[in-house]
Amino acid sequence: MIVDAHAHIFPQLAGACGYPSEDDHRRFLQLYIATHGEPVYRLRDSAIVPEAASALSVGELDSLDRLSDDAGFRVGRCGRFEWEYESETYYRSFLPPSLQEMAAPVDFLLQSMARAGVDRAILQNAGLYGRLNAEFAEAMRAHPDKFIGLADARPAEAHTAQECDRLSDAIRELGLRGVYFANRGFIAGGYRHAIDDPALDPYWETVRALGVPIFWEILGTPMPALERYLCELDRLDGWLQRFPDIPCVLTHGFSPDLLEGTTPDPVARLLSRENLTIELLYPIHWGRLHDYPWPELRPVIERQIQLAGASRLAWGSDMPNVERNCTYRQSLEYLPRILDGVVSASDLDWILGGNMARLFSLNVSKMGPASWGGEDRTG
Repeated sequence: MIVDAHAHIFPQLAGACGYPSEDDHRRFLQLYIATHGEPVYRLRDSAIVPEAASALSVGELDSLDRLSDDAGFRVGRCGRFEWEYESETYYRSFLPPSLQEMAAPVDFLLQSMARAGVDRAILQNAGLYGRLNAEFAEAMRAHPDKFIGLADARPAEAHTAQECDRLSDAIRELGLRGVYFANRGFIAGGYRHAIDDPALDPYWETVRALGVPIFWEILGTPMPALERYLCELDRLDGWLQRFPDIPCVLTHGFSPDLLEGTTPDPVARLLSRENLTIELLYPIHWGRLHDYPWPELRPVIERQIQLAGASRLAWGSDMPNVERNCTYRQSLEYLPRILDGVVSASDLDWILGGNMARLFSLNVSKMGPASWGGEDRTG
């Protein structure tokens, strides 16, 4: 069984997508694009102009009010998010060009999974795509053997009883199977709270009572600098020690530079926590500047296997975004290629699906050396 730990479906992104208005949604999109690592291109000639990103925000992004209202930020076409700077149009190509209408409907992901040989996908509910609990629940009802949906969290409201109730409804009424919690979401409240704030304890107790996992999206906040990122990882480590019985997944995994040479202490500690599974999600960022199948990642992944064990690693793609760098199938097949001789066939099966199947109590009877197959996938 091949399980993708990290996939997305979403409606046309220019719409409200579950937010109160299109403008509310657009502000969260602008937040993500303003701090993203993709190059900034000038539309008329594809020249890279990094300074054009400065038009999207003013100063340190410690509040949504820091987002610029006069840049004309908008959802474009063919993967582009566009804005104006010095009378020119610029963009970041966050999505692949194949997403002409800036949407990823259910049938698109289903066919992509069939083509790549993926049996199931975890639908991650990141705020830039919308507030998509209802859409995920419908996808699960229509295709119960294909999708596992995570509930949208509103971190800036997680200290309230209303947000605890909303989470309970998402799990008990809609049938979603976990929580997607992004620490950058605290920006909606001006970062008055953090994941280790005691005011959020009732929310975490609600998660515990519901018996569902948390998928964490952790960034340096309010801006994505390394020192701040490590500080947020330290917060997460403290949280994991306080709630050892809540299973968790660290989405997006660890950057290769954190696993080469001396591993920073917060990273090493997280790799030792039994209640945390680490996503292996490299092509989405590594694939832009490096060539498939990325053999240089072998020692990086091998180190994580040594420190965490194959039982705490899970393959994820970030489909459809990953197709800005490679095909969906390549985002899966690079792991068996570069890990040949590093892990056993059974350990590879756990990484490629078994650990997610176990997390969500799926039928793992198919697990074993034969599940990857070994059939000819080269032509």
